[in-house]
Amino acid sequence: MFKRPVGRRRETALVAAGLLVAVGGVFAVAETETGTQEGESDDSKYSEPYFNVRLWEWADGMCESMASLEALRADSVKKADRLRGKAGDPAAERESGSVAATYLRSASEALEGISRDFGAVDSLTRIPDTERLRAAYAREIDRVRPEAAELADADGLAGLAARERIGRAERVTSLVASIKEPDPSWDHLIQRDGTFERAANSPGCFAVRQAERERRSAPPEPEPPLLPAADGTSLAACADGACEVRVTKPATRVKVRELTLEVDRNDTEVTVRHSYPSGGAVRVNLSGEGARGTFGRGGGTTVTVELKAMNEGNAVLGITSSR
Repeated sequence: MFKRPVGRRRETALVAAGLLVAVGGVFAVAETETGTQEGESDDSKYSEPYFNVRLWEWADGMCESMASLEALRADSVKKADRLRGKAGDPAAERESGSVAATYLRSASEALEGISRDFGAVDSLTRIPDTERLRAAYAREIDRVRPEAAELADADGLAGLAARERIGRAERVTSLVASIKEPDPSWDHLIQRDGTFERAANSPGCFAVRQAERERRSAPPEPEPPLLPAADGTSLAACADGACEVRVTKPATRVKVRELTLEVDRNDTEVTVRHSYPSGGAVRVNLSGEGARGTFGRGGGTTVTVELKAMNEGNAVLGITSSR
């Protein structure tokens, strides 16, 4: 989210509403405001020919809120493509289930934030289209927000199979895609109304456009460097009970003797889970180098997993076992 410009409003207002007069070679501001009668709205300032502070403050809030919505739309399109067509491939489906859970939480939080942002924009009573535009966006966000929040509820996600999580995420991507643009839209208002054309030149709107240009022209981020591991990415090396492997996928399974470990990785931690045939499971979160978790059965194999290193795209696990 872009930080909204906070300036010295009185000085800015004078420039907005004044004339530059050369006095002895020095430019001075000659204030042209005549004031307002008691009970008259400050929105009367919007008859000024160029711009004023309140119009730009309104535009800043709208541009920043619309940019957040557009970012959520773009992310949802990417996630929908990634989640599509994973049925029938257990390994790919499990990985997508982890991606789906992360997306559900982030999309729900984003919708909550965007709803607050649109709600915080003060519309201008003398320019009805400003309130119509803001309210239209707010209604569309609030139409889909409750269902997205329900689908992303942590208690509801707990214990769901990967396919069910994917189904929930696909529903949220369709909800985001269904958010309609107001009619008339911001772009249409800019084309037909000089007030909105001036509003589009506010500092916040300019910052949004500049950030988008920089994003489009920036080179792709380099892949995180691979961390050294004695057995590379060969998870099969763990079958005999001892290995050092690099995990790059968000979700995978590791067979260690007769135990199967489910490993979920994100940029900051690794979660290792082992389910028992008789029911129940043990889960350990490893969030720092040297963190360990132990799994096993009474009278059988005991497996210890150590997080040896990690970065944004990799985690190195050292796995040992004993009988």
